[in-house]
Amino acid sequence: MQQKPAVILLLLLLAAGGIWFFTKHNPVGTTLRIREIAARGLAEELVRSQPSGTRVLVLSNPFTQRADVAKAIAEMEQAGLAGIRDGLGTQLPVGAVEFPELKTEAQQNPAALLTGIETTTPVSFLVAPDAFDKAIKQHADCPVVVSLIGLPAELEACEAWKPASPVKFALLLPDFRSITDSATILQAVKSGKLVAFVLPKPGAPDNNVPASGDWKEEFERRFQLVTAANVEQVLQSMPNLF
Repeated sequence: MQQKPAVILLLLLLAAGGIWFFTKHNPVGTTLRIREIAARGLAEELVRSQPSGTRVLVLSNPFTQRADVAKAIAEMEQAGLAGIRDGLGTQLPVGAVEFPELKTEAQQNPAALLTGIETTTPVSFLVAPDAFDKAIKQHADCPVVVSLIGLPAELEACEAWKPASPVKFALLLPDFRSITDSATILQAVKSGKLVAFVLPKPGAPDNNVPASGDWKEEFERRFQLVTAANVEQVLQSMPNLF
């Protein structure tokens, strides 16, 4: 059954990784800059924590590969990718950018899978259960995976997330509802499975406040970087972040 163009546009907007967070307050002029800043802060942490030369796989929004994708969605994802590339620089090469496979239902009617869900990573609920594993296996030379689309909702089915896998993850504005408790997050970070992730900082300026030219200053104002060095402190002081 074909969907009306207006419905398709709405569904694609919902499916854009992080677009709900970045556009819920602010005009378009600031959204791209803020997303790029968030991604760059995540990438620079990887440069600090990972050996030079480590290849990185980036998982990106598969909806951007559709011919009818809205311009705003494509630009939002490009801003995230630009921030990752700028942050990684020459120390950690991007081995590939992959677009995980969607569930059949998500390809045909994503609204059915997103009803009642308000999330920073809606694609988490739309990818196939084995989509991450398929993408990661294709790039076995990339031990670090940066996901711009969160973790799959069926996380228990993801082999790369299990302790036996050497793959490490870094996440941009993840939705952790697929993880049942903060202790699991703590263990993932402490074990090195989850190298780092970026969350919105409580009390940060609204997204309608333009970002300054100093990206590091803006990152500190707007986002919380979580790593093994501070995860326990963050869990204690900001329990509602997760």
